[in-house]
Amino acid sequence: MGALFTSGYIYVVAAFQVVGGALLLIGRFVPIGLTLLGPVIVNILCFHAFLEPSGLPLAIVVAILFLVVFAYHRQSFAGVWKA
Repeated sequence: MGALFTSGYIYVVAAFQVVGGALLLIGRFVPIGLTLLGPVIVNILCFHAFLEPSGLPLAIVVAILFLVVFAYHRQSFAGVWKA
């Protein structure tokens, strides 16, 4: 975590979280919010799975909630899954 603060990368991640969360709360651009939050949630899961297992249960809950919202808006991502 120290490297994230030292490099300033944490501010980029925080910006993605704030913008993505705001888009979800507004409800108008939910697919864009999901696109911004998806990689952040994957990184949170990996961090807790490999480095800090004590936070893994909460990370799993967040991932499940993300998947529920993603499943509800899956039609917006239909073009991504076409071959």
